[in-house]
Amino acid sequence: MDLLRLLHAVAAGPVSGERLAQDQAVGRAMVWKAINSLRAEGLDIAGGRAGYQLADPAGFGPTTLAWRCGRPVDFHPSCESTNRLAKAAARAWPGPPAAAPLVVADHQTEGRGRRGRSWLSAPGQNLLFSLVLRPPVAPADAARCVLQWAAAMAEALDLQVKWPNDLVTPEGQKVAGLLAELELSSEPFGEGGQIRWIVLGVGVNVNQLDFSADLPDATSLARLRGAPQDRAALLARLVAAIEGVDCTAADPLAGWRSRSHTLGRRVQVGEVQGLASAIRADGALIVGGQPVLTGDVALLVD
Repeated sequence: MDLLRLLHAVAAGPVSGERLAQDQAVGRAMVWKAINSLRAEGLDIAGGRAGYQLADPAGFGPTTLAWRCGRPVDFHPSCESTNRLAKAAARAWPGPPAAAPLVVADHQTEGRGRRGRSWLSAPGQNLLFSLVLRPPVAPADAARCVLQWAAAMAEALDLQVKWPNDLVTPEGQKVAGLLAELELSSEPFGEGGQIRWIVLGVGVNVNQLDFSADLPDATSLARLRGAPQDRAALLARLVAAIEGVDCTAADPLAGWRSRSHTLGRRVQVGEVQGLASAIRADGALIVGGQPVLTGDVALLVD
């Protein structure tokens, strides 16, 4: 039975069980079983004399996510790493117009952040996904694209970006992080390469309320907004924001600058200290007049 088609029908409902059975050429018992499968994803589907109707769309599962995102979603209740699965899917992806692979997990056992750190997330509380992208830019511009995607997410969530790839509150509390992994395809005769794909891994603290003492600056959207958030709706919004970025724009980092938590502050990145005065076209942060390409930003208190 086509669960996605069924969900579209009850979302537009009310619709009778008889009509649903006729539409998919199955028995009423199969419709009942399918409705309960959707309810198991957390969807509130009411049933009454008028038929079935979606009362609350705040579910989280394969059919819910495909319906919200309007595309296939590779959903896993638990996996080691969404980036690892997305890289495997990327190698088999023919490219546009086929929808880019989107891998989502309810829990990760080996989630990673930047610089080899672990990304710890409570099961069933947050948003963990990896999206495959193929921006039409040179490999040297890949890091800048990641900054653009981070800024688009910050805009969608009304947060700020901390260089290079964290989403934070104005007070500097971390809500989300990005980890990008890239594969190049070689050009003949050693003349360089082009981007075959970038896997953008994203972790967002959504409904988690308690964090380890090792994460004193972590917070979540539910904490900030005082109520649980609809993770499926959030995923759809973030994926649309990321894929809506124009990586070839005339001023590609304008959005990042407008959302920056870093520019205009005295910071330390590795051994370099000074005012974070600008972001270079390739994504390097200018600190004390020196370009910094990688590292963690620490704010300096005067």
